[in-house]
Amino acid sequence: MRPVYLLDTNVISEFSKPVPNSAIIKRIRENEELCAICSTVWEESNYGLGLMPDGRRKKSVQKTLDDIRDSFEIIPYDNFAARICGEIRAKCRAEGKPAPSYDSQIAATAIANGMVLVTHNTEDFAAVAENSVLRMEDWWE
Repeated sequence: MRPVYLLDTNVISEFSKPVPNSAIIKRIRENEELCAICSTVWEESNYGLGLMPDGRRKKSVQKTLDDIRDSFEIIPYDNFAARICGEIRAKCRAEGKPAPSYDSQIAATAIANGMVLVTHNTEDFAAVAENSVLRMEDWWE
């Protein structure tokens, strides 16, 4: 089955929290076959892991990331997504609302693959959404 939902970094980070939001975890699990992450989210997550000091917490997060990698398809940031991203960032900048690179790449990957971006940080994607066909859902609402 083709993934429908692209999970943002803040969504998958629920899995590594000491006290995760059980409703979010349940919703992800109920829709697991329909969910994916993108290579930009994967990079952001591994960057965060790399910044952590060695220890029990880092090992726990590493195991969580391994489980995520094994559970969800990782959608690449490809040429089509890159073109969409460039167009969106140019439109946002022209309006005086620069869009951060990572957020733009995540949004462009969702658009390029006809997916719905699931994020709790809808404000971070507001300028991108205003200048594109980005569809978003906040599963916390």
